[in-house]
Amino acid sequence: MANTPIVSEADAAFYRENGYLVVEDLIDPASIERILAEGLAVCRGERGPLDGLVPVTPEESDDAVLARYVTCTHVHKSSPMLRQFMHDERLVEVAGMLVGENVKSFASQFFIKHAGMPGNAWHQDENFVPTRDRSLCTAWIALDEATEENGCLRMIPGSHKPGVLYPMRPHNNPNLDRAEECYDFPGLETAVSVPLKSGSAVFFSGYILHSSTTNRRRSGFRRALLYQYARAETPIAYSARNLPVSNYYDMRDFELVRGVDPYTWKARTDEMRAFLRAPGPMVEDLALSDMREREKTTA
Repeated sequence: MANTPIVSEADAAFYRENGYLVVEDLIDPASIERILAEGLAVCRGERGPLDGLVPVTPEESDDAVLARYVTCTHVHKSSPMLRQFMHDERLVEVAGMLVGENVKSFASQFFIKHAGMPGNAWHQDENFVPTRDRSLCTAWIALDEATEENGCLRMIPGSHKPGVLYPMRPHNNPNLDRAEECYDFPGLETAVSVPLKSGSAVFFSGYILHSSTTNRRRSGFRRALLYQYARAETPIAYSARNLPVSNYYDMRDFELVRGVDPYTWKARTDEMRAFLRAPGPMVEDLALSDMREREKTTA
């Protein structure tokens, strides 16, 4: 651990006020190269079979293989290397400063945003990963440079502060990948782009409204690695494929990355599996959207 803290009290205050924090040059170039190679190995099936994997022939180029997918969700369940990287002291130091003394990580994604790929609609992560204490924090690490041209993240500063989860509806927009979008929220005119150099990261609250735009470049990728952290004290009623679960359910398949697990009497589980997803919404996303629309008509 470096003698000088990676983030200061002023940085933590910025995060509390704005809902996000950019940490420049957090991950070194050698680590970025290893992560990119590992993500490719997963997509080539070299880390074993997983849902959504398309068989690869030896002559297929790396770019052609990667371009099939938009993301590998829970990639840490397929890759021991990326599971261990959840514990990287640089990430954990920042997460501890923003989340608390006891921190767990339970979700990961290897994003593969190739040229021409749609953006992502406005949403809040807390809508999909509910935490009791609003401690959900996503670490989004740029593996390639993320720019406005290739579809970097956008944030609405301060949109996390009211603690409101805004309604969602289908958008039917071919330029957006997610099935639904948040609506009826204030502050859209204050949205800011969050460009990042390769190796830099943005940490953001589960309540902040965020989105991304289409990758308008003619070639290349905007790859990123995402980990989600939360206080170990918060139970998480979460399903990796957005399937309904009880509000009393506590997903116990996680990595304790800092401090202690206060629920040691509860059994740990191994329930999540990595899966690859092609561009477009998952079947489960569409089913969830349909369920929400039916609830509106019967309310």
